[in-house]
Amino acid sequence: MKKYILSITATIAMIGLSGCSQDFLETKSTQNVDQSQIFETTDGAMMAVNGLHKLMWHPSLSGWYSQGGYETFMIWMDMLGEDLVFTIANTQFQSVARWEWHRDTGHRYLSLDYYYRLFYYFISNANMIIENADNAEGAQSERDYAKGQAYAYRGFAYFYLVQAWAERYKAEGGNTQPGVIIRTSNTTENQARASVEEVYTQINADLDEAIKLLSSIKTERVNKSHINVHVARGLKARVLLTQGKWLEAAEMAKLVVDQSGAKFQDDTYTTTNNRMSDQTNSEWLWGKKAQLDQAGSLRDFHSFMSNMNVSFNRNTPRAIYNLLYNRITDTDVRKKIWFPRAQDPETLPRPIIPTSGNIRNYMANKFVMKNENDQCADVPYMRMPEMRLIMAEGYARAGRNSEAAQALYPLAQHRDPEYQLSTNTGADLIDEVMFQRRVELWGEGFRFLDLKRLNMPLDRGPYPRTNPPYNYSYDPWNNSNKMPENVDPEASNYNMYDAHPMGEENRYKEAGIKEWQFLIPVSELNINPMCEQNPL
Repeated sequence: MKKYILSITATIAMIGLSGCSQDFLETKSTQNVDQSQIFETTDGAMMAVNGLHKLMWHPSLSGWYSQGGYETFMIWMDMLGEDLVFTIANTQFQSVARWEWHRDTGHRYLSLDYYYRLFYYFISNANMIIENADNAEGAQSERDYAKGQAYAYRGFAYFYLVQAWAERYKAEGGNTQPGVIIRTSNTTENQARASVEEVYTQINADLDEAIKLLSSIKTERVNKSHINVHVARGLKARVLLTQGKWLEAAEMAKLVVDQSGAKFQDDTYTTTNNRMSDQTNSEWLWGKKAQLDQAGSLRDFHSFMSNMNVSFNRNTPRAIYNLLYNRITDTDVRKKIWFPRAQDPETLPRPIIPTSGNIRNYMANKFVMKNENDQCADVPYMRMPEMRLIMAEGYARAGRNSEAAQALYPLAQHRDPEYQLSTNTGADLIDEVMFQRRVELWGEGFRFLDLKRLNMPLDRGPYPRTNPPYNYSYDPWNNSNKMPENVDPEASNYNMYDAHPMGEENRYKEAGIKEWQFLIPVSELNINPMCEQNPL
């Protein structure tokens, strides 16, 4: 593992310091700077923290498209599910939706390797901050702020590593299955994978320390790309939900809802002035602030999910799973961000598309940029509605039906003025909460992980019926000039575009099969013989 760890440290030093202090870079080589020099002051410690922020969106140095930090990993997490539908064959994310890339241990620069290394970059940089910040000259609050964010990022990185590269956490216990390698210092020794239970113990310890350190910080964040105590608690709520600790998750999320100051914003789904692309939205808790040095990289989230006028997004509109869409009430404002009859030129309103962009039925306009020629925009990593949904799900699964309904009501009613306080209980209430979660968080990187944590199969819906009166053709929605006729209304729109780009074999994946685990990259296995591969 020695070469791997050294490579991480050198690379992260460059990313962490890049763009933070031009004077520093003009006088110091980032590959040769001693850690003690970086952390002489709390200003230097914050430079390293800024490097962690940058990893959330920093594009791959390999030049490979769709490798844009955590924000493009978010797209993976929805492409692997059923609610985000891939409409046109294209190299970017097609293999993800086919469940191929996360099981590919091939070329070093393929995305599986990139994302595995990315999360360990977070860990390596966080380790440097945690180990050195206490010796930095400056106010104690500044040291705590740097360390608190580092602990939060380290817990965050281990959380996504263990969810993707290991078997799911089982709430009933016995989580001795291999997790991921734990490194709380940047040592060079070979190590075996810790158990899933051990990894979650580390995650919770890191987030608890982050909450402790950040709870005393009174200074307002420069922008929402920085982590404060509310974001750290939000991450903790996600972890507790994944562990099946329902009441603890609900109560942690409630702290965020009650204390963060985040409020519903009336135009969240109606504005076309940077919809879901502007971190000043009062619902946002954590998100990227667009950076000029990311512009034009084709690795930005909006390059693949918005109306940006770049090739991949222009050619491959994203669509919603039609059977999910059909459940949304007509009075729900969110229903207007998808266009089931987009290919009918007489249907109004029309979707917002980039110049010469393709049109497909059920296409999305959730993420909209004011100017299609902008090169990047803000990206949501955590929003207050998610915390309300964690509250509702946690209470519902714990059998606290009244509290679950009360937690869900403000969100559901804000999105649909006709919504009434739920009287459902048990499984029906849980289904209602999960439906709201799927609609509200569509495209924000949750669906695959939700299916996995709940041990549910991937089910992309039934085949169309071909018997009369249905006139199912192989590609009924390929023609962008007219609507298809006599398409089975009970069928899934999965694989009804562009000669079935996803393949019918990927319509259904049984819960718990080995394919739910990402494979360990060969680059790790070759250097660290103690690391065990997942079942092939």
